[in-house]
Amino acid sequence: MNYADYLREIDRGAAATDGKVVSLAGGYFGVQFPADGAYVVLALDLDGDQGWLAWAEDGDGERCCDAAEEVIGHCPLEQLRNRAFVALAEHVHR
Repeated sequence: MNYADYLREIDRGAAATDGKVVSLAGGYFGVQFPADGAYVVLALDLDGDQGWLAWAEDGDGERCCDAAEEVIGHCPLEQLRNRAFVALAEHVHR
């Protein structure tokens, strides 16, 4: 995936989840939306291999868990928000 397509897909992900685009550092961007006193952050694998990834952060931007992010994979954007919630809920209950 080229960088311009990557940025467009991040924007589309933010629109589909009612989230906002946030900088993840190093030229990477993600989508952030509130969830139960914390935030869900979504990142798109720039290489396109893993698709979307999700993790939870507190209000200070610290990850709520030391474990790696959950892989959501490729999915229709209208399912992205729900798939993120499911992936994070499954992570908590492992």
